[in-house]
Amino acid sequence: MSEDASKEQQPQLSPIEDKNNQDLVDDDTLFTEDDAERLGTLIEAVATAPYKFGNHVELLKLLKKAGPGALDDELRDARQRMAGFFLMDEQFWHEWIDDETRAREEKANLSGGVYDDEDTIKMLEIHARSVIDLLSVPLWKRYVEFIMNEHEREKKEGKAPELSMFEKGTLESVLVDAVNATGYSIPDSHELWNIYRDLKLRDLQANPTPDNIALLKRYYLARFKVPHATIDQTFADFSSFITQHENQIYEKELIAANKVVSETRKLLAEFQPYEDYLATAPNDVNVWAQYIDVAVNRPKKQFYPEIPRVLYERAIKCSATVPAIWDNYTLYLLDQNFPFTTIDAVLERAVKACPKSGILWAHLIRTRERFKSTSELIEETKDRAFATGLLTANADEYSTAAAAWISYLRRKYGAGLDEHERSLMLGEQVEAVMADFEQTFPSKNRKDQTYVLPRMYITVLTQQGEIAKARQQWQDLSRKHAREAVFWLRWFDWEKSVSLGSGDMLTPAGVLESAVGIKSLDSPERICEALLEFERDHGSAFSMEKAEIKVKKLMRAVQRRRAIEAAQDQQQPERSKKEEKATNGEADFVAAVAGNSDTNEESKTSKRKEQDDELEKANPKKAKTSSEITARARDREHSTVIVEGLGREVTEQKVANFFKDCGEIKSLKLVTNDALATATIEFETAEDVLAAQTRDQKTLDGHTISVRVGVETTLWITNFPSAADEEYIRSIFAPFGEIVDIRFPSLTVNNKRRFCYLQYKRPEEAHAAQQALDDSPAPPISSTGAERKTKARKLVVKISDPSQKHHRQGAVYEGRELFIRNIPISIKEPEIHKMFEKYGPLERVHLPSKDELFHTHQGFGFVSFENVEDAKKALELDLTKAGDRVLSVTVAEARSGAGGRGGRGGFGGPGRGRGRERVGSDGANRADHRARRI
Repeated sequence: MSEDASKEQQPQLSPIEDKNNQDLVDDDTLFTEDDAERLGTLIEAVATAPYKFGNHVELLKLLKKAGPGALDDELRDARQRMAGFFLMDEQFWHEWIDDETRAREEKANLSGGVYDDEDTIKMLEIHARSVIDLLSVPLWKRYVEFIMNEHEREKKEGKAPELSMFEKGTLESVLVDAVNATGYSIPDSHELWNIYRDLKLRDLQANPTPDNIALLKRYYLARFKVPHATIDQTFADFSSFITQHENQIYEKELIAANKVVSETRKLLAEFQPYEDYLATAPNDVNVWAQYIDVAVNRPKKQFYPEIPRVLYERAIKCSATVPAIWDNYTLYLLDQNFPFTTIDAVLERAVKACPKSGILWAHLIRTRERFKSTSELIEETKDRAFATGLLTANADEYSTAAAAWISYLRRKYGAGLDEHERSLMLGEQVEAVMADFEQTFPSKNRKDQTYVLPRMYITVLTQQGEIAKARQQWQDLSRKHAREAVFWLRWFDWEKSVSLGSGDMLTPAGVLESAVGIKSLDSPERICEALLEFERDHGSAFSMEKAEIKVKKLMRAVQRRRAIEAAQDQQQPERSKKEEKATNGEADFVAAVAGNSDTNEESKTSKRKEQDDELEKANPKKAKTSSEITARARDREHSTVIVEGLGREVTEQKVANFFKDCGEIKSLKLVTNDALATATIEFETAEDVLAAQTRDQKTLDGHTISVRVGVETTLWITNFPSAADEEYIRSIFAPFGEIVDIRFPSLTVNNKRRFCYLQYKRPEEAHAAQQALDDSPAPPISSTGAERKTKARKLVVKISDPSQKHHRQGAVYEGRELFIRNIPISIKEPEIHKMFEKYGPLERVHLPSKDELFHTHQGFGFVSFENVEDAKKALELDLTKAGDRVLSVTVAEARSGAGGRGGRGGFGGPGRGRGRERVGSDGANRADHRARRI
């Protein structure tokens, strides 16, 4: 057989196989038979499970491996499919455009330089699609340049206007869209604006009419109001433009323009530190959050809604998979009344970027309902949310999306249907959702913190009269939420709503009695108070006494547990600095705002519960020791009652004898006015307070008395002059109500403390004083030079919260202390003192020492001001340069635990600690700025 005949009998090779035969067999880049088999498997996999991102990535990688031109159609289809389900990044679109450009050019070369219209349309569609997902100046620029090149090509070819796809109008339209989309992107928006301006300058050169000159001048003036990195160059270009076209009024035009530019430069100066930092650390979401906050919270005349919008878009480009950014972005757009088309497009991108987020799907459902979308579209949105299969990973996310759908149905069926029809139709939908929910999240394995779906189901069952089935839902939920006081109170309120009308008072009380029997309740006082109040209003003498017995037993058990817990905490060795930094640095924006669970905290809680259980088993009846009692924090507000209606002749001893059986009295103060007397009694425990409340409406010396818990009657007051005394405080606060007590702290341990507690007779008096006097100027005591410095003080008046007492002693707790990071080693305390004293008198400057011998510090420190206002002003030094470093200046916060200081919080939450990196390390700047909050 001849060689030619042999070749004819060989099977025809595909382009891929033919290419492989030309390369080495052991080359890893070859497309093999195994690759071909895997390719078929992946194509089927992405069709059946489209939300598995990894399969899409592997499929694209395998198709690219085949080489240019081999599987172009398959690669294009795979990319289109992937972009339909996910939000894709810049690289994805650049690679796609590069491949399509190559294929189009190769095809044109084979056709003698003639471009196929279908290929051109495909390129146009891909360019238009590429700028939808993310705000990208480079992609917009490629899109504009493509149209400009095609426009020039058509001109050279002499294509008739009616056959042209890229006439000048198309180019201008796309350029306007590009400038509008990117105009407020400070670092790079000039790249597109300059193209648009140059286009208009060419028009002006071709037709230099006064109208065209005025039009371009308006474009310049509008651009001056937009902060952009090259504003000085824009101003210089404008100067040249005026010189050329309106030189006779040059000075007048430049003066007017300079006023606008000056205001924009001020705005740029405020934004520039964030821009500089993000240029080197673009993925730092906490700094993006702080930047957005600065842009949003501006005076009305200086607020531009587009600036935060573009900042959100830029943040998304860096961290598109963080649901909280999309959530905040959506709420911002809604708050600023952006058009529905804008909000809907953002939410469509949001659910592509974060398809696991129930709150984003809920936003999309509610937004489409709010803006009158069709029922079919809203239902299709719901179907897409659950078709992803990703909401089944978390019960709360599933519940949030499902609840939005059910709420929509409730409103939909509310129009034109009577209550019975509405409940039946809604009931069918809710039962279907609940059936799927129960199947997806079996009760014993479910982690459903809000149990919002079961609660909605209970509401529907109640409306249908299915009380027994609804009650069974509560009983099922109690297995998971037995320790939550709020759960029992919700159940109790439901039982009251369905039982009291029929005269059945046993069932509501029974719910609370069941709760009282649980020793590990998170807030037992709330349950006890609700039970006693219910029994007073509806119970018998027997049931009231029975409730008091149960309450006393529960509170004794709670006090024992808390004493053991406090003693155990006291004996715990102090955590090492390394552990402290690691713990404080964990709760950043991604974990706290994006809704991620804190597994470390759950682990600690679980371990603590096991330890508590072991301690209770080992010491079930152990008496309280003096150290255990001391370990408990004093809680005056929750352990104090106010007794009103006492006779003027009553004595403190009589009052004490009347309440002695309720518990141990720590202090008693009697205030007498013209008609009656009022007593303030502080007990040892909250259990004693509950017992004291049973004396309400009893008679003492012929007078019917009322007994109320002293909650929200006490004010915490600070930032008054250091020479202020009780008479000074009383003179300011007396107009708002009857003052029963004023307490100043002991200055033995810390003589810098400047606060006091003031207790009114009634909560409404305390609230009135707080609303009127908080943040108001503190009246001066005298006109001496020393006091004139304090005239700018503003009182801080808050309702006393005992859980925050440890935050309220000294400068750090009063917001007068600043925490400074990233201090160059060459800068010492005197330089820091000089840097900050220009904002107001200082109490203290402290840079913790690193090496006593060489007098070096650790790169951070604390500055305490005499006034809160001065400390706030000094925050201007944040992100300013000192030596070769950028300072971080934040309000110091108290650390939980041993009483040290901490940094400031992250995006959307309370204090986040000091970050992980060692101060002074190469990563210090990134660590410093991650600690900021929005």
